[in-house]
Amino acid sequence: MSAQREAPTIMMIAGEISGDNHAARVAAEILRQRPGAQLFGAGGPAMKAAGVELLLDLTEHAVVGLTDVLANYAKFRRLFWQLVRAAEQRKPDAVILTDYPGFNLRFAKQMKARGIPVFYYISPQVWAWGRGRVKEIPKLVDLMMVVFPFEKDFYREHAPTLRVEFVGHPVVEQLSRQRREVQREENLMALLPGSREAEVQRILPPMLDAARLLRRERPGLRFELAAASEKVAALARTLVQGEPVEVRVGGARDLMQRAAVGMVASGTATLECAFFGLPYLLVYRVSWLTYAVARCLVTVRHLGIVNVMAGREIVPEFIQQRARPELLAQAATELLGNRVRCEQMQRELAEAMATLEGDHAAERAAAAALAALDAAGAGRCKCGI
Repeated sequence: MSAQREAPTIMMIAGEISGDNHAARVAAEILRQRPGAQLFGAGGPAMKAAGVELLLDLTEHAVVGLTDVLANYAKFRRLFWQLVRAAEQRKPDAVILTDYPGFNLRFAKQMKARGIPVFYYISPQVWAWGRGRVKEIPKLVDLMMVVFPFEKDFYREHAPTLRVEFVGHPVVEQLSRQRREVQREENLMALLPGSREAEVQRILPPMLDAARLLRRERPGLRFELAAASEKVAALARTLVQGEPVEVRVGGARDLMQRAAVGMVASGTATLECAFFGLPYLLVYRVSWLTYAVARCLVTVRHLGIVNVMAGREIVPEFIQQRARPELLAQAATELLGNRVRCEQMQRELAEAMATLEGDHAAERAAAAALAALDAAGAGRCKCGI
């Protein structure tokens, strides 16, 4: 009798817009490779459109940093235990967790306690947290599907018992289909302040102040802001307060290809900008408490993933107290007025991105999860369970 499960039941959880999009593609691939699969869980509209029965939309509750988590603790606790109870009632054959480590690693612990296999897609950044914490991962996760090649080497060294599969980064394949042959507009600056309202509230104001300073020196400079949602766009328009900044919903990837330079919040957008060759400044601010805790835990020299991949600072980073308008304006001026510097950054971004393998990432992730699920089923059969 084949150990392959023709109609497995799989629970999937993603908590942010980017995670929702990545999980949705894996869900679609699971349904293609195993048409009888039943998928349910929590995520967002992309997962629902892909065929996942959505119990609740976690993307509506995305927050940033320790302070915001603490402020919303009661809500997240309620949502967390609602999903645990759903897993208890429906008894999925496995759970696939995507990114969102603050929530998902705790959920993994609850699933392991209930004997449910846990597969994790897009590894928590344990390589940045402090090496001691990685030792907990093999106790919580049966299969780790990583998207950066250096992560497999990291786990091999620090958690050798953990099963790890490098599946490639999904953003590369997605962006390849959206690449356009367009001329960059020399007087256009992209503002990408993040996908969550709390991020935008902290990061957009210094960007706008820097934009004002830049316009004094370069009156012809234009600014476009690509908002991730209508809510973020509404907040951005409030903060802009009549400044000559065009706010649009969506279109970030188009803007990355048209703009001459950008100011970009740390996150997936920085990888996308690197793919499209947009010279940019990385800007990030969190609450003082989140920053204080992070300084005690984070062991890497850089925040930006492109800089982490390269092992050096390709993209200038303006974090916390360094995210000051005058510093941002000065760095942006150096890029706007120096074509050689921009071309050098573009070459270095291309070299960093060349280390990623993006073709069929979701397909490989789905195949790895289904193979692990079949193996787990075979193991239980051998044990007589």
